[in-house]
Amino acid sequence: MNLFHIFTQGILFGLTLSLMIGPAFFSLLQTSIAKGFRSGSHLALGISLSDVFMVFVAWYGVSTFFETGEARKISSILGGIIIVVFGIYTATRKHKTPKKRNLEAVSKFQLKYIAKGFLFNIANIGTWLYWLIPVSVANSYNTSKEQITFLVSILITNLGMDLLKCKVSHELKRFLTDNVITIINRVVGIIIIIFGIYLAIATFLPEKTNIINNIH
Repeated sequence: MNLFHIFTQGILFGLTLSLMIGPAFFSLLQTSIAKGFRSGSHLALGISLSDVFMVFVAWYGVSTFFETGEARKISSILGGIIIVVFGIYTATRKHKTPKKRNLEAVSKFQLKYIAKGFLFNIANIGTWLYWLIPVSVANSYNTSKEQITFLVSILITNLGMDLLKCKVSHELKRFLTDNVITIINRVVGIIIIIFGIYLAIATFLPEKTNIINNIH
């Protein structure tokens, strides 16, 4: 199959993933507004690294662990708890614009946002289940070059879209006061908590009401 066609398919898959609205989406927006593009981009990098990790796991079949009902329940509960904790932390933070003398320190490379993005995304079993789909599609291609092209195009597209979200959110910051950003923190935190609670109980819900596969 033509590599350009495969690359295009990967872009479409990446766009689908990036447009899914879930805890990672709201966390990206909140971080970029409250802390700036640099911090938001580090969070996006952490999310992207977790995507790479999940692709690697799914590629080697370890992800079959998530296909058992009991394992899925345990993963949902633990992931939900982690996301709820992040939500509470976000909701209880009061934003204060740093003084000029602290701007240099704030702008430095911050590993904590990469770690947060990685952990935040990897705690969501919905993302794990999503990656089973493109990995299965990749396995249908004839050569490893085609498979890698497809998966890499998804990862690049997803990271690019996340960085775009960060940039747009950061541009909005200039129109927002500290009080407004604090309110945004509260709202986003509550939304994240709701996602976390849903994630924790999703596997106990009837199949028709379980939308866990659409959460990212």
